[in-house]
Amino acid sequence: MNVRIGTAGYAYPAWVGGFYPPGTAQHDMLPFYATRFACVEINSSFYRPPTREQVAKMARRSPPGFGFTLKVPKTVSHERSDDDVPAFKTAADHLAGAGKLLGLIFQLPESFRNTADNRNWLARTGGQLRPHRVAVEFRHRSWAAPNLSEWMEHIGMDLVSVGVPDVPTLFPRGLRVANRRVYARLHSQTAENWYQDGKLRYAYDYTEGQLREWADGLRRMAEADRADEALVFFNNCVGTRPPSLEPTADEYQRAGMPDAIANAKRLDKVLRDTPGISVIAPAPTPSLFDE
Repeated sequence: MNVRIGTAGYAYPAWVGGFYPPGTAQHDMLPFYATRFACVEINSSFYRPPTREQVAKMARRSPPGFGFTLKVPKTVSHERSDDDVPAFKTAADHLAGAGKLLGLIFQLPESFRNTADNRNWLARTGGQLRPHRVAVEFRHRSWAAPNLSEWMEHIGMDLVSVGVPDVPTLFPRGLRVANRRVYARLHSQTAENWYQDGKLRYAYDYTEGQLREWADGLRRMAEADRADEALVFFNNCVGTRPPSLEPTADEYQRAGMPDAIANAKRLDKVLRDTPGISVIAPAPTPSLFDE
């Protein structure tokens, strides 16, 4: 199984000095990020569809082999309006034409329950985004039916595996697959923060044991020949490694490093020693940041 690992977004000013070199301008963030990771999930499209010019710039500023996923606008996923679908699909078409689109991510609210009307709406809306691959992240537990993967394959959409806390109403944590692809979004596993604070909801530092659980799940899926590829994105972009950390030779675990970056690199290291898993490495593209 081929695995790509990345983070949910890259253009965070707070990452300058921790992940990005001091003084890094926003337009230099993607070229630097792409020397460390082979993919990124774009979350800014949740708030407004990117323009053709924006995605063209993203394609130009990333090396061959690098891939993006785009989050479906909230006007579609949360407000159930089709108004932004044409502009969003145009952007996706352009990124796909550049050979840089890995897929689209449809994050649904927890209020979106498993009903006949909602199933019909999801199938119809997903059809509007074809031929691109669309992965769906359910937040409500009512969707956790035994035949969910089969139904997702029937409507031609992928299923998101989530890293979330054990909360009775949330879609349960764990690996799932549809259409021979795993799309995992690793959020937080802290139940007390999930409904209290929008930023703290995603602040989380995965333990070595938790990362190995995800790695073992991917290994078992590869051994059972259930998937050809996996995309894993860490959505822990607000926290950083504490300043009290002891100095380390591992640049990704030093004080000030964003948790999402540290988590992603630790999983990368675990997976590289996992039988049946091939981690896609960043393209060896020259960068002004490289020493």
